[in-house]
Amino acid sequence: MQFIDAKQAYPLVLGVALALIGVAIWQRFSPPPTPQTIEPRVVIPPLPSSIPRPSPASGISEGLLRVGNRSDFSVRVVLLASRGNEVDWNQVEPLNWDFAPNEGGSEGLILSLPGEQVKIAEGDIVFAFATDGSRTYWGPNVVGETDAPFWDSDRQEWSMILQP
Repeated sequence: MQFIDAKQAYPLVLGVALALIGVAIWQRFSPPPTPQTIEPRVVIPPLPSSIPRPSPASGISEGLLRVGNRSDFSVRVVLLASRGNEVDWNQVEPLNWDFAPNEGGSEGLILSLPGEQVKIAEGDIVFAFATDGSRTYWGPNVVGETDAPFWDSDRQEWSMILQP
């Protein structure tokens, strides 16, 4: 039993040979891909001019945390309590929330846990980073000591708006 005869073998071998020659020519004349290095970008959002900068001696002890993402990045916000908050929240590890691009906008969203709202105090640490591998991050921010999060005296809460 013969699968292929001589009349059919010549065009098949010729087709394979031409395909291999075409690939070799294409590889020779197409430029090799250049590796792209991603430079880390540090973003420090400016403090809004209408809200005064908090000071450690401001006497503000505790408040809700409102976060808005004005960037085009998917962002993870991480909170590390520096005092007894983690016992109140039954949480050993840092808390984190994910934000889609432009989620929360200019107003922001109040961060919460299932069944309770999260309150932060001076000395707690908040930072955010893009989850797309661009190495863009905001922080670390020490509540009451750095520009972000800032105290919003009208709402009586801490606010952090992530900007590109």
